[in-house]
Amino acid sequence: MEAVREHIEAQGYDAVYCLGDLGGYASQPNEVQELIMGMGCPTILGNYDEGVGLDRDDCGCHYVKPFDIEMSNISFHWTRERTSDVNKAWLRDLPREIRLPIEGKRILLCHGSPRSTTEYLFENRSDGFLMQFTPSGKDDAQADVIVFGHTHVPYHRVVEGVHFINSGSVGRPKDGDKRAGYVVLTLGDGDVKVEVVRLDYDVELAARRLVEAGLPEYFASYLRTGGQAG
Repeated sequence: MEAVREHIEAQGYDAVYCLGDLGGYASQPNEVQELIMGMGCPTILGNYDEGVGLDRDDCGCHYVKPFDIEMSNISFHWTRERTSDVNKAWLRDLPREIRLPIEGKRILLCHGSPRSTTEYLFENRSDGFLMQFTPSGKDDAQADVIVFGHTHVPYHRVVEGVHFINSGSVGRPKDGDKRAGYVVLTLGDGDVKVEVVRLDYDVELAARRLVEAGLPEYFASYLRTGGQAG
């Protein structure tokens, strides 16, 4: 997150937004949360933020495989127990969505999907599935551009004229690229341009810190391989 912040600050963007999940699978949830607070950027409630902030029993990640469930529970309980009460209160107050009118476009920022913090809009979702959130769908999001995260894999698709943009993730990417990532959205002249930015950072330092904190070596391997650890 420090590498991404430095890069963002050097670009002079008109605005910066964070789409949530400020902890989990790493050793410094409080530091990350306080870094985002210090940036002053509007921030969305992620499923992890909701679980930690409300002291729930799980992160709402909805994993299916027993191993993934076990790893998820280890991460969540470790993070929940170590996140400060002050930061939990801040997480609880985060909004579930942000809507912005920009250059004649209706922009919706959310974490999982327009209807749920925990719903995954995977890159292989069919056009028919995504059409639920377009004007002809039963859950019309009333947006021309929908930006979300949750899957940790960036992509950009257009379905029935609606732009679906996954921002990827700063930490713990799952697309095989271990670098940190974020998305730049450029609007103007009726056009929507999307650039995925990837940045090198000290992955080994992050991996070492989480192992030293008592988290599983598997989490370190996941960072090193961009989510391809077996």
